[in-house]
Amino acid sequence: MVLFAARMPRPPRIEYPGALYHVIVRGNERKAVFRDDADRSKYLERLAHYRETHGFRLLAYCLMDNHVHLAVLTGAIALSRIMAGLQTSYTQYFNRRHRRVGHLFQGRYKALLVEKDRYALGLLRYIHENPVQARVVRRPEDFPWSSDRDYRRGHGPEWLDTGTLLSMLGRSRAAAVRGYRRLMREEPEDSYEEARSFGQVVKGEEEFAERMLSLASEKPMLRRDLTLDAVERAVAKLEGLERERLRGPGRLRRDARARLIVAWAARAVGGISLARTARHFGRDNSTMARGVQRLEEAMHGDRPLRRRLDRVAEALRRRHRKK
Repeated sequence: MVLFAARMPRPPRIEYPGALYHVIVRGNERKAVFRDDADRSKYLERLAHYRETHGFRLLAYCLMDNHVHLAVLTGAIALSRIMAGLQTSYTQYFNRRHRRVGHLFQGRYKALLVEKDRYALGLLRYIHENPVQARVVRRPEDFPWSSDRDYRRGHGPEWLDTGTLLSMLGRSRAAAVRGYRRLMREEPEDSYEEARSFGQVVKGEEEFAERMLSLASEKPMLRRDLTLDAVERAVAKLEGLERERLRGPGRLRRDARARLIVAWAARAVGGISLARTARHFGRDNSTMARGVQRLEEAMHGDRPLRRRLDRVAEALRRRHRKK
């Protein structure tokens, strides 16, 4: 099957947990979004804040004068919500500081869904090479406002996840750092720049793009009448647990996993927020979000877990159909 990039005014967003995105944000009318280092520091501060509250992974960044490149691995919260909060809060800061009004960024941000198994390292190199290609510096490590130096050290600040991609370059930290330096010297076989783009939405091979573009046309049916009590009962029954254990203070691994399944199912089937489920169980919101993120990442490679979650979701939907 041959895919063609359709002409459309607003490309569809394809969003799911564990997706890798290359996010590009440009200044309105190509004007600067950073006037000095204080602005850049504030943008990174905002990034760190939203990473903590929204549970995504920031794999790489590069802050140019009038645009930004980010490599983002999402969790339970959609990229659109992450970027809406980040861009709005930074714009408010920028306008207050520089006594201006109006839009700072150019329309919608651009987000390419990247085939991570094949092109993640190529994307990393592309982002860190940006200042060199723009002739701002001679070498990537000479630019202070990207994550290149963190990768060369083998670690970065808490809000930057260098481990995910370094683990693809070597088993030990020293070997991974050597692999990264080699990556920046030599163009990888799977070049990000040469990878095909489909519909201004997906970057990768045709089979991957076909599967991802099909997701854009799927419209999940949500049960707006679903209650957390109903989800809790269904999960407790399928997991063979007493409901009191789920609401109690216990931290047994099986109980904690069941609570995460409740949070996942409530959100997937009923559109119930993770914050609401966290309050229901008396748990911390950010801890619950990170737990659901790990659950969703695990289900992609764990078929038994995926079947368990599918059984929970189907039981809740089936109960709805009987009404």
